[in-house]
Amino acid sequence: MSILDRAFALGIPLVPRPILRRLSQRYVAGEHRKAALALGTLLSRAEYNLTFDVLGEAVSSREDVEHALQEYRSLIADLQEADLELNLSLKPTQMGLLLGESFCEESVSELVSLASEQGGFVRYEMEDSPTTDATLRVFRLLHKKHGNKVGCVIQSMLRRSANDVTALLADCPGLNIRLVKGIYVEPEDVAFQSMPDINESYLQLTRQILEGGGFVGAATHDPALVLGLRKLLDENPEWKNRFELQVLLGVGEELRRECLEAGLHVRVYIPYGAQWLPYVQRRLRKNPKLARYAFWGLFKKRDSIA
Repeated sequence: MSILDRAFALGIPLVPRPILRRLSQRYVAGEHRKAALALGTLLSRAEYNLTFDVLGEAVSSREDVEHALQEYRSLIADLQEADLELNLSLKPTQMGLLLGESFCEESVSELVSLASEQGGFVRYEMEDSPTTDATLRVFRLLHKKHGNKVGCVIQSMLRRSANDVTALLADCPGLNIRLVKGIYVEPEDVAFQSMPDINESYLQLTRQILEGGGFVGAATHDPALVLGLRKLLDENPEWKNRFELQVLLGVGEELRRECLEAGLHVRVYIPYGAQWLPYVQRRLRKNPKLARYAFWGLFKKRDSIA
């Protein structure tokens, strides 16, 4: 971790809440579902695919999990009424993983059932490495029950990921995998430390998933990595119908437009909710490098939708 990154991270708690709120407005649709739905409508009209993410993680009580479940139930109903794509992102610790794997599986399973009844899809996310084994154990139970109505996440920075992909594709043919670099600070024996190594792992995992018959949601804003992914697709055009680029709200707008115009499917993650401040602070604690990006984000506005 650089001295500059550590300085930005240490300074985040001193930033007044109104300034952090202004920062969050670039990356978070708003505190309420209505704002996320309105933004989703605009993005859908611009031909982007959508994933909706209710903010909140590391919950410590069943009441907090129930609160998240109720918001997702309401979101499912509103997405159906608004005729918007029903595609959800759920975080394991938001769904009660820290309270027990069975409880988490039951919580997620309810939402997968509700979404799949309406033709929807649920992404069961991945968090830091201490939760990886439990997350994958719960996912296997979910997939056994719901099939490919539920997908998982793999992090290219983790050294274990190639083995995980091999095992997952063997057990879950045609699995939909969201591939991310990973934002957490992990020890060297657990994760690759250099960006070239992480990117090389990312491209190798993409090839491994597509060769294995899976679907890749490539979540990245790295132009060099996107170039490598597009080259891979150009060399194997039959893979294009099992691939999409995924971007976060407020990040990489120019890149996402370029990829959309080039004929790729592009999905935008739309986070919202009252837990925006803990979300931002927790992310910055997990990876202080993001603090520097957040600081520069104060001077930028969210780009246009198109």
